[in-house]
Amino acid sequence: MKSHYIHLYYGFGKGKTTAALGLALRALGYGKKVIFLQWLKGKKTIGEMQMAKSLGKNFVMKQFGPAHFTWDKKGDAEHKSKAKEGLGYLEKAVSRAKFDVLVLDELMDAVVAKYIPKVKTLSLIKKAAKIGEVIITGHKPDKDFVKIADLITEMKKQKHYFDKGQAAREGIEY
Repeated sequence: MKSHYIHLYYGFGKGKTTAALGLALRALGYGKKVIFLQWLKGKKTIGEMQMAKSLGKNFVMKQFGPAHFTWDKKGDAEHKSKAKEGLGYLEKAVSRAKFDVLVLDELMDAVVAKYIPKVKTLSLIKKAAKIGEVIITGHKPDKDFVKIADLITEMKKQKHYFDKGQAAREGIEY
């Protein structure tokens, strides 16, 4: 049996980041060290960034994305630059090996968008899994991520109030 596993939460349904945050909170409850990295997200006012301030020294949260959405193509170069910065941070975190849980939120989307190189990213994930549990989120399941994952959960939308015009709500969606 392995002591650490790679989780992949993907799909177009709500709950990928929320599930990753839940696992992170559970680990913190046992005194584990958690590093939570977000790609393609850069709003410092979202709920998880606000929460991070109160979780103490065992929780590190960093964002590697601009404040605008990924589908806003005017900022594609900025997304790529921030994603590369995040990959550099991930490389340092893996080399320091000071975590029990490593969350890589929207990392798969940064790879699929070709903002960061897949081969290097997969290599870092494999190294990280020798240190602690690794959780990866994203929308589209890249076949190479599927291959290395030990646990895969698809978040599939059945029904969503967004489809009826409801905007994202503070404290619920962000």
